[in-house]
Amino acid sequence: MIIHGPDGVLLGHHRRGTFELPGGSVEPGESFAEAAVRELNEEANLVAEVDDTVVLGTLLDRVGDVVRVMVPVLVTRWSGLPQQREEAIGSWRFWPLDALPQPLFVPSAQCLTAWDPTLLIERCAVGNGLTTRQVDLR
Repeated sequence: MIIHGPDGVLLGHHRRGTFELPGGSVEPGESFAEAAVRELNEEANLVAEVDDTVVLGTLLDRVGDVVRVMVPVLVTRWSGLPQQREEAIGSWRFWPLDALPQPLFVPSAQCLTAWDPTLLIERCAVGNGLTTRQVDLR
């Protein structure tokens, strides 16, 4: 999910050392918007409504034999303050778009540049075998 407010975009510092957007997977019977709202609360303790989301499209990439489908969802309104709720994320913080921390988790970088192509973010990490193809972005 892309949570962008006056202080920037919300990113969590993962225990692997990367910075990433809140995210997760879709459960059976859920829409992408419903999954985004649920995951946002589970991961960062923020509350949003499905009507306050915009599904931006789909991204497809491959790392070795693993194919990933990502669906960036922009959350336009939420309440609460971000709090750590998962062991893997040490902290959540809003970062200005012109001072994003490094390294960004590759799928998060892909979602951010799909949302705002003017951001100066590398779309692909060099040397990890990643190929990227953007699909159906509006």
